[in-house]
Amino acid sequence: MSDSSFSDQDKVKLPGLLHANAEPGSKSGSKFVINKKTFRYSLWLGVISGLAFSLALWGYEAFLLLRAHVAYPWLPLLIGTILCILICTLAALLTWLANRALLGLVFWVLAARLIADLAIALPLQIVPRLMIFLEPGLQSRLPAYPITDTFRTWAWFGTVWLGILFAIVGLLQLTLVDSSVPAVTAGGRLTAYFIFTPVMLLASIMSSNVMNEQLRAPLIATQADLQFAIDHQNVSVDPIQARSMRLSTFATISSLFNRPYRLFLGKYDEFYSQADVLIDFNGEWIDCNNVSSQPVFCQPASNP
Repeated sequence: MSDSSFSDQDKVKLPGLLHANAEPGSKSGSKFVINKKTFRYSLWLGVISGLAFSLALWGYEAFLLLRAHVAYPWLPLLIGTILCILICTLAALLTWLANRALLGLVFWVLAARLIADLAIALPLQIVPRLMIFLEPGLQSRLPAYPITDTFRTWAWFGTVWLGILFAIVGLLQLTLVDSSVPAVTAGGRLTAYFIFTPVMLLASIMSSNVMNEQLRAPLIATQADLQFAIDHQNVSVDPIQARSMRLSTFATISSLFNRPYRLFLGKYDEFYSQADVLIDFNGEWIDCNNVSSQPVFCQPASNP
């Protein structure tokens, strides 16, 4: 066998990136074009996957927080989307580069672990620091938000659920990309997206149920009861309904009901069973104690 033929055989086996200098029209050049397309397809597959996951998770979260008057509801969506796209794109490109389905499984499971940790770190560590940067006066008001063993347990449960679903896309990525890139119909070219996107949407729903729903529960419950009290401050309310909506909880702060307000997460215990909610009534701060995500007593917050 000649040296030139040996070199050609080696080129066919090498990843597409190494064919960048192949002559146009040559066999190696054609191989590079195909691999270049798989690179781009894998890149966009990672971007779309991360975008679908983050919009379903933090987009829905932003809607709920905005409706509940929680401060800076768009920050988790913005930061979560950027980081999630980066993580999923990296997993997709590493899978394409390794060109091994089992390694793809590993890369995507690692991505699941990073996203599960992000779902906890984002509201407790990242977003509070950004809020203080945007509004320095909050530094004296917001407490430290430690990541306790309870949150780590939630993150591990999230990792399990996300890991199962992300492992599926990791195993399928190479096969789906290889079949989608040369497809002649639009449906065929979008096959990978049709599979990846529903899996990511399902993963985001499960992630929300395991982590986000529990984190936002005190904020949502406090705002719902507070808004009921504001809407019925001069209305006769049935005693049973008044107890169920905890009207007496807000009786001491009824003088502030005419002011706009926004909510922040306050202090919480190790198990997140008692989590306070801070309410900013346009400069007047109220601390509402919560037990099992239900407000039980509200009082003026101590001065910083």
